[in-house]
Amino acid sequence: MKSKNLIIIILLSIQFCFGQKNSAYIEYGVKIYDDNGSFTKDKMFADTFLNAVKEANKLTFGLIISDKGSKFYEVNNGIEQNYEIGLAKIYANYMGIIYNIENDIIKESQLLGNNIFTKENKIENWILTTETKIIDSYICFKATNTYTVVNPKGTFKYPVTAWYCPKLPYSYGPNGYGNLPGLILELQVRNVNFGIKKINLESDLQFNLEFLKTAKILTEEELNKKLDEFNNFEGK
Repeated sequence: MKSKNLIIIILLSIQFCFGQKNSAYIEYGVKIYDDNGSFTKDKMFADTFLNAVKEANKLTFGLIISDKGSKFYEVNNGIEQNYEIGLAKIYANYMGIIYNIENDIIKESQLLGNNIFTKENKIENWILTTETKIIDSYICFKATNTYTVVNPKGTFKYPVTAWYCPKLPYSYGPNGYGNLPGLILELQVRNVNFGIKKINLESDLQFNLEFLKTAKILTEEELNKKLDEFNNFEGK
Protein backbone atom coordinates (compact mmCIF):
# COMPACT_ATOMS: atom_id res chain seq x y z
CA MET A 1 0.00 0.00 0.00
CA LYS A 2 2.81 2.36 0.94
CA SER A 3 4.65 1.62 -2.29
CA LYS A 4 1.46 2.28 -4.28
CA ASN A 5 1.02 5.66 -2.57
CA LEU A 6 4.68 6.46 -3.23
CA ILE A 7 4.25 5.72 -6.96
CA ILE A 8 1.20 8.02 -7.09
CA ILE A 9 3.14 10.81 -5.40
CA ILE A 10 6.05 10.40 -7.81
CA LEU A 11 3.73 10.44 -10.84
CA LEU A 12 1.95 13.56 -9.57
CA SER A 13 5.31 15.24 -8.94
CA ILE A 14 6.49 14.44 -12.47
CA GLN A 15 3.22 15.75 -13.93
CA PHE A 16 3.55 18.95 -11.89
CA CYS A 17 7.15 19.50 -12.97
CA PHE A 18 6.38 19.02 -16.64
CA GLY A 19 3.34 21.29 -16.29
CA GLN A 20 5.50 24.17 -15.06
CA LYS A 21 7.06 25.87 -18.08
CA ASN A 22 9.80 28.40 -17.54
CA SER A 23 9.65 31.74 -19.25
CA ALA A 24 12.47 33.69 -20.85
CA TYR A 25 13.20 37.18 -19.58
CA ILE A 26 15.24 39.72 -21.50
CA GLU A 27 16.15 43.18 -20.30
CA TYR A 28 16.88 46.04 -22.70
CA GLY A 29 18.30 49.51 -22.39
CA VAL A 30 17.55 52.29 -24.86
CA LYS A 31 19.66 55.02 -26.43
CA ILE A 32 18.40 57.94 -28.49
CA TYR A 33 20.57 59.68 -31.06
CA ASP A 34 20.19 62.80 -33.13
CA ASP A 35 19.18 61.98 -36.71
CA ASN A 36 21.70 64.00 -38.74
CA GLY A 37 20.73 67.11 -36.83
CA SER A 38 16.98 66.66 -37.39
CA PHE A 39 16.18 67.03 -33.70
CA THR A 40 18.67 69.76 -32.77
CA LYS A 41 18.56 72.14 -35.73
CA ASP A 42 15.65 73.98 -34.13
CA LYS A 43 17.24 75.75 -31.15
CA MET A 44 13.86 76.06 -29.43
CA PHE A 45 13.58 72.25 -29.07
CA ALA A 46 17.27 71.27 -29.03
CA ASP A 47 17.71 71.50 -25.25
CA THR A 48 14.50 69.56 -24.65
CA PHE A 49 15.64 66.79 -27.00
CA LEU A 50 19.14 66.62 -25.48
CA ASN A 51 17.64 66.32 -21.98
CA ALA A 52 15.45 63.46 -23.21
CA VAL A 53 18.52 61.77 -24.70
CA LYS A 54 20.26 61.97 -21.32
CA GLU A 55 17.23 60.68 -19.40
CA ALA A 56 16.74 57.77 -21.82
CA ASN A 57 19.91 56.19 -20.42
CA LYS A 58 18.03 55.65 -17.15
CA LEU A 59 15.25 53.61 -18.75
CA THR A 60 15.09 49.82 -18.62
CA PHE A 61 12.58 47.62 -20.42
CA GLY A 62 11.67 44.00 -19.82
CA LEU A 63 10.49 41.33 -22.26
CA ILE A 64 8.76 38.25 -20.82
CA ILE A 65 8.33 35.34 -23.23
CA SER A 66 6.04 32.43 -22.41
CA ASP A 67 3.78 29.99 -24.21
CA LYS A 68 1.16 32.78 -24.29
CA GLY A 69 3.35 35.11 -26.33
CA SER A 70 5.35 38.05 -25.02
CA LYS A 71 4.96 41.16 -22.89
CA PHE A 72 7.21 44.22 -23.30
CA TYR A 73 7.08 46.82 -20.54
CA GLU A 74 9.01 49.48 -18.65
CA VAL A 75 10.83 48.05 -15.64
CA ASN A 76 10.19 49.93 -12.41
CA ASN A 77 13.78 50.61 -11.37
CA GLY A 78 13.01 53.46 -9.00
CA ILE A 79 13.65 56.38 -11.33
CA GLU A 80 11.56 59.51 -10.96
CA GLN A 81 8.81 59.69 -13.57
CA ASN A 82 9.43 63.32 -14.48
CA TYR A 83 8.75 65.37 -17.60
CA GLU A 84 12.11 64.52 -19.19
CA ILE A 85 11.60 60.78 -18.64
CA GLY A 86 8.18 61.08 -20.25
CA LEU A 87 9.72 62.82 -23.27
CA ALA A 88 12.42 60.16 -23.50
CA LYS A 89 9.74 57.47 -23.77
CA ILE A 90 7.90 59.47 -26.42
CA TYR A 91 11.09 59.92 -28.48
CA ALA A 92 11.70 56.16 -28.08
CA ASN A 93 8.17 55.60 -29.42
CA TYR A 94 7.16 53.72 -26.27
CA MET A 95 3.55 54.48 -25.32
CA GLY A 96 2.83 51.66 -22.90
CA ILE A 97 2.88 47.89 -22.40
CA ILE A 98 3.00 45.83 -25.60
CA TYR A 99 1.74 42.25 -25.92
CA ASN A 100 2.67 40.02 -28.84
CA ILE A 101 -0.07 37.38 -28.99
CA GLU A 102 -0.45 34.93 -31.87
CA ASN A 103 -0.84 37.13 -34.97
CA ASP A 104 -1.57 40.40 -33.17
CA ILE A 105 0.35 43.16 -31.46
CA ILE A 106 -1.71 44.63 -28.59
CA LYS A 107 -0.38 48.04 -27.50
CA GLU A 108 -1.40 50.04 -24.47
CA SER A 109 -2.30 53.66 -25.28
CA GLN A 110 -1.63 55.60 -22.07
CA LEU A 111 -2.41 58.89 -23.79
CA LEU A 112 -6.08 57.98 -24.23
CA GLY A 113 -6.66 56.65 -20.72
CA ASN A 114 -6.61 53.46 -18.69
CA ASN A 115 -7.31 50.04 -20.18
CA ILE A 116 -7.30 51.30 -23.78
CA PHE A 117 -5.26 49.30 -26.30
CA THR A 118 -4.72 49.17 -30.03
CA LYS A 119 -4.42 46.06 -32.18
CA GLU A 120 -1.94 45.81 -35.04
CA ASN A 121 -0.67 43.06 -37.28
CA LYS A 122 2.75 41.54 -36.69
CA ILE A 123 5.70 43.11 -38.48
CA GLU A 124 6.06 41.59 -41.95
CA ASN A 125 8.33 41.97 -44.99
CA TRP A 126 11.66 41.57 -43.24
CA ILE A 127 14.71 41.38 -45.50
CA LEU A 128 17.07 38.75 -44.09
CA THR A 129 20.79 39.09 -44.76
CA THR A 130 23.87 36.97 -44.13
CA GLU A 131 25.65 39.78 -42.26
CA THR A 132 26.52 38.81 -38.69
CA LYS A 133 27.89 40.27 -35.50
CA ILE A 134 28.45 39.05 -31.95
CA ILE A 135 26.18 40.44 -29.23
CA ASP A 136 26.79 39.23 -25.69
CA SER A 137 28.55 36.10 -27.05
CA TYR A 138 25.60 35.26 -29.36
CA ILE A 139 25.99 35.17 -33.14
CA CYS A 140 23.31 37.46 -34.55
CA PHE A 141 22.09 38.02 -38.09
CA LYS A 142 20.98 41.29 -39.59
CA ALA A 143 17.44 41.89 -40.86
CA THR A 144 16.09 45.15 -42.25
CA ASN A 145 12.70 46.74 -42.69
CA THR A 146 11.07 50.18 -42.84
CA TYR A 147 8.98 52.16 -40.37
CA THR A 148 6.34 54.40 -41.93
CA VAL A 149 5.08 57.61 -40.34
CA VAL A 150 2.07 59.45 -41.75
CA ASN A 151 1.33 62.95 -40.50
CA PRO A 152 -0.01 66.26 -41.90
CA LYS A 153 3.42 66.97 -43.41
CA GLY A 154 3.37 63.81 -45.49
CA THR A 155 4.46 60.16 -45.45
CA PHE A 156 7.94 59.32 -44.22
CA LYS A 157 9.81 56.00 -44.23
CA TYR A 158 12.63 55.33 -41.79
CA PRO A 159 15.10 52.43 -41.66
CA VAL A 160 14.73 49.55 -39.21
CA THR A 161 17.61 47.19 -38.41
CA ALA A 162 17.22 44.13 -36.20
CA TRP A 163 19.97 41.78 -35.03
CA TYR A 164 18.42 38.42 -34.17
CA CYS A 165 19.86 35.16 -32.87
CA PRO A 166 18.62 31.87 -34.40
CA LYS A 167 20.04 29.93 -31.44
CA LEU A 168 17.48 31.68 -29.24
CA PRO A 169 14.30 30.38 -30.93
CA TYR A 170 11.90 33.12 -29.86
CA SER A 171 10.30 35.26 -32.56
CA TYR A 172 10.01 38.31 -30.32
CA GLY A 173 11.89 41.51 -29.55
CA PRO A 174 11.62 44.98 -28.04
CA ASN A 175 8.81 47.48 -28.56
CA GLY A 176 6.53 45.10 -30.46
CA TYR A 177 9.06 44.05 -33.09
CA GLY A 178 9.59 40.38 -33.88
CA ASN A 179 8.40 37.77 -36.35
CA LEU A 180 12.00 36.80 -37.14
CA PRO A 181 13.63 33.34 -36.87
CA GLY A 182 15.23 34.18 -33.55
CA LEU A 183 15.19 36.59 -30.61
CA ILE A 184 16.04 40.22 -31.40
CA LEU A 185 18.99 41.26 -29.25
CA GLU A 186 19.42 44.70 -30.78
CA LEU A 187 16.94 46.91 -32.60
CA GLN A 188 17.54 50.23 -34.34
CA VAL A 189 14.48 52.20 -35.51
CA ARG A 190 15.60 55.47 -37.10
CA ASN A 191 17.51 57.15 -34.23
CA VAL A 192 16.40 54.85 -31.39
CA ASN A 193 18.43 51.81 -30.34
CA PHE A 194 17.25 49.04 -27.99
CA GLY A 195 20.04 46.76 -26.79
CA ILE A 196 20.08 43.82 -24.39
CA LYS A 197 21.33 44.22 -20.84
CA LYS A 198 20.72 40.65 -19.65
CA ILE A 199 19.07 37.38 -20.66
CA ASN A 200 17.50 34.76 -18.39
CA LEU A 201 16.23 31.70 -20.24
CA GLU A 202 14.85 30.07 -17.07
CA SER A 203 12.78 32.85 -15.55
CA ASP A 204 9.81 32.44 -13.21
CA LEU A 205 8.20 35.65 -14.47
CA GLN A 206 4.77 35.26 -16.05
CA PHE A 207 1.98 37.50 -17.30
CA ASN A 208 -1.76 37.03 -17.65
CA LEU A 209 -4.18 38.15 -20.33
CA GLU A 210 -7.29 38.60 -18.19
CA PHE A 211 -7.31 42.30 -19.08
CA LEU A 212 -8.46 41.35 -22.59
CA LYS A 213 -11.91 40.55 -21.20
CA THR A 214 -12.54 44.16 -20.20
CA ALA A 215 -10.03 46.16 -22.27
CA LYS A 216 -11.16 48.52 -25.00
CA ILE A 217 -9.18 47.55 -28.10
CA LEU A 218 -9.05 49.97 -31.02
CA THR A 219 -7.93 49.41 -34.57
CA GLU A 220 -5.21 51.71 -35.96
CA GLU A 221 -7.89 53.68 -37.83
CA GLU A 222 -9.94 54.15 -34.66
CA LEU A 223 -6.81 55.21 -32.77
CA ASN A 224 -5.90 57.80 -35.40
CA LYS A 225 -9.44 59.20 -35.24
CA LYS A 226 -9.24 59.44 -31.44
CA LEU A 227 -5.86 61.18 -31.67
CA ASP A 228 -7.23 63.66 -34.21
CA GLU A 229 -10.12 64.43 -31.87
CA PHE A 230 -7.66 64.82 -28.98
CA ASN A 231 -5.42 67.18 -30.98
CA ASN A 232 -8.39 69.24 -32.16
CA PHE A 233 -9.61 69.56 -28.57
CA GLU A 234 -6.16 70.58 -27.33
CA GLY A 235 -5.91 73.17 -30.11
CA LYS A 236 -9.12 74.98 -29.11
